[in-house]
Amino acid sequence: MDDDLPTDFQVIVVGTGMVESIVAAACSRIGKNVLHLDSSDHYGGLWASYNFDGLQKFIKEVSEDPKRQEQVYNLSEKWYIEKDVSEEAEENKTDADPAKKIWSQTKFAAEYRKFNIDMTPKLLFSRGPLVELLISSNIARYAEFRCVTRVLTWLDDRLMPVPCSRADVFATDSVSILEKRQLMKMLTAIVGNTEEEMEQEFKDWNDKPFKDYLTHKGLTPNLIHYVLFAIAGGTDKMNCRDGVKESKKFLMSLGRYGNTPFLWPMYGSGELPQCFCRLCAVFGGVYCLNRPIDKVEHKVVDEGKSIVVIESKSKTLNCDHLVIGINECPKDLISPEPTESTDISKAVFITNASIMPSEKEPLTLLRFPSLDGGDHAVTVLEVGPATGSCPKGLFVVYMITSKVTDAENDLMPYAQRIFDMNADQTETTEKPKCLWSVFYNVRDTSAPVASLVDNVHLCSGPDSGLDFDRAVEQAEQIFKKICPGEEFLPRAPDPEEIVFEDDAAPGPDFERTLEDEEEQKPEE
Repeated sequence: MDDDLPTDFQVIVVGTGMVESIVAAACSRIGKNVLHLDSSDHYGGLWASYNFDGLQKFIKEVSEDPKRQEQVYNLSEKWYIEKDVSEEAEENKTDADPAKKIWSQTKFAAEYRKFNIDMTPKLLFSRGPLVELLISSNIARYAEFRCVTRVLTWLDDRLMPVPCSRADVFATDSVSILEKRQLMKMLTAIVGNTEEEMEQEFKDWNDKPFKDYLTHKGLTPNLIHYVLFAIAGGTDKMNCRDGVKESKKFLMSLGRYGNTPFLWPMYGSGELPQCFCRLCAVFGGVYCLNRPIDKVEHKVVDEGKSIVVIESKSKTLNCDHLVIGINECPKDLISPEPTESTDISKAVFITNASIMPSEKEPLTLLRFPSLDGGDHAVTVLEVGPATGSCPKGLFVVYMITSKVTDAENDLMPYAQRIFDMNADQTETTEKPKCLWSVFYNVRDTSAPVASLVDNVHLCSGPDSGLDFDRAVEQAEQIFKKICPGEEFLPRAPDPEEIVFEDDAAPGPDFERTLEDEEEQKPEE
């Protein structure tokens, strides 16, 4: 492989996280010569999805590798079930729910391939930047999606469905007729007003709490809860400008693909970086996994032109531009400017039932307000077998919040509200039983960090937000620095649209110009 690998590239990308993969695809798509490296044996980095065996290897790596612990720490895994199921337990399951399987650690191991567990679970707004990019670039054909079927909140010490659409508002029994009118009036105003009208409406409120504005408009405490926590995804301290912006983003995505604004990628969020990697490879990008970087050096060559020289496995690689994840980049190339950030607390739970029963298998977003009245709301995502995330009879539940103490202390109080943490699967309870959990903290490297070298471009790590907006925005900014004036991810042709140079050609000519591509498009 090393003998065949060229030494000179226009762009070398190190790391296959979301930002890096989008940049690699965009550069390759317009004809740049791209080499994409990753020190791991899989795609995605901290954006990856793992089957259960892969997740166990990841947990072991974190516990043993000091470099991993710079990114992931305070990791705590726990089983709530026995290693093997006893005959007595199998016999007693008829006393509980006979349809429910009695799970053991051994049964998990036997079905490990049916799990796809995310390190960075995120949703896509139906009219958000990533959905628009997937459609306009034609990368959407590499992925499948499911609609989030419901949005829940925690209100009056119990789970409550959030009325999202007009139909939901009028169908719900949780708000009065008067409240329904108030809520519809508020939501319609946020969506329907022009920019000038919005500016006029909120000119005295922009830097004040969104909660105060909602109170000023006469909304009841119940309605304020729905709008502030569930729709805007905020806290008591969220300012009005952000509250309106987030509410509008939520409302504008309603109805495009379903009754909620959100989509979930089949087989997990870790599929999305791979979709962009596929496009990069189709247009000639070269991929090398298991390829750690030993050294990065900046050199000035003839006529003041500079290149970046990389040492990897005793091979020297040269490039005009280096795109590299913040966790992979040598410290001497990073601007020492301090950045304030709060690390992220995360948890993953595997349960034997949904957090709220439903006729059809649900795909759930739960916005959990802070239990202590603080500024740290918790995002909960629950996915089931229909998403390719786990075997039949199980659900995977993710929790994410900003770190206060450590992941377990930050998130366990919320888990205890919605799960039965007792290991006895033969007992019948209203709550789903937690069978396995892992808590961990992740360094927040999502803040933009400057490189000390113009042709080294740093990619941030995952943030704690619900969507991929920041990753898409940063990828486009990096692409524009590398390829000023070029179109960001123009539409890729479908296979049937590609024209071969001649019948004997070994493959498609991916160096066709955009004008050629347009000529080959079928007429509307």
